[in-house]
Amino acid sequence: MRRPLAPALLGCLTALLTACGTTTDTASAPTTSASTSASTTADAPAAIRQGFQRSLEKTLKMDVTIKAGNQTVTMRSAVEPATGAMTLDMRTPEPVSMVVTTDAVYVKQDASDGKPWMKLDRSRLRPDGQLAQGLDVRAQAGILGGVVSAEPAGDGRYTGVADPEKAIAAASSDAEKATLRNAFKVLKTKTVPFEATLDAEGRLTLLTYTFDTAAGKIDNEMKMHSFGEPVSITAPPAAQTEDAAAEAYRFF
Repeated sequence: MRRPLAPALLGCLTALLTACGTTTDTASAPTTSASTSASTTADAPAAIRQGFQRSLEKTLKMDVTIKAGNQTVTMRSAVEPATGAMTLDMRTPEPVSMVVTTDAVYVKQDASDGKPWMKLDRSRLRPDGQLAQGLDVRAQAGILGGVVSAEPAGDGRYTGVADPEKAIAAASSDAEKATLRNAFKVLKTKTVPFEATLDAEGRLTLLTYTFDTAAGKIDNEMKMHSFGEPVSITAPPAAQTEDAAAEAYRFF
C-alpha cells in the first residue's frame, strides 16, 4: 500500500496560501529603492503588498519554514511565474516532492508499489480546490492581504500588524477565503505581528510572523530569492509516472 499523499500535500498548500498573498493593491509602484518606495508609515503597507507582486515578475525561489513546538515543516520551491511551472520539496517531516508543468502536476510517492510519480491532469483539478488555488501563485491570498500598519526599521526592514479578518476579505475567491478562515480560526488574537524586508528593487525577500494559538505559538518564515536566475522545471520521465486514479481527484 502507498502512504496517503493527500493530507501532507494539502497541509503544504494551506501553509503556502497562508504565508503568501496578493491583495487589491495590484498597481505597480515605480521601481525605486526599498528605502524610498516606502519612506513613510502611510506608504509602507502598500509597498509591502506590492513587494510580493514585484517578487513574481521573474523566476524566483521560495523557502518556507513553519515551527510549532518541536515540529518543523520546511518547503523549498522554484517558480516560473510566467508559465505557472514550479517545483516543490517539502518535509512534514514526511517528504513530499512535486513538479508542476503547464498541463500536469506530478507528485512523488512511495515507489514500493509502482512508479515513483503520480500524474494529475491540471484540467481535471477542481478550480476551487486547494491544489488548483495553491498552484496559482499570483492569486494566492494570505496574511499580506491583511496588512494594516507597518513601520520602517531601516535597511528595507519593516515591522507591523496584519488583521486576519481583512486578509480573508482580501482573498479573491470563496475557496481562498475558506482556506484562510480555517487557518486563522486557531488564533487567540485578532492581530498578527509581522516583519518584512524589501530589497533595493522593492521586492519582498523576507516575511516572518507568529500565530498565537491555544496550543502555543506557530512561527512562520518565508524567504524569496534568486530572482531572474534560471530554474530547471521538467516533467519526470514517462517511464517513472503513472496517471492518478479517478478517486484521487476528489481530494484535489
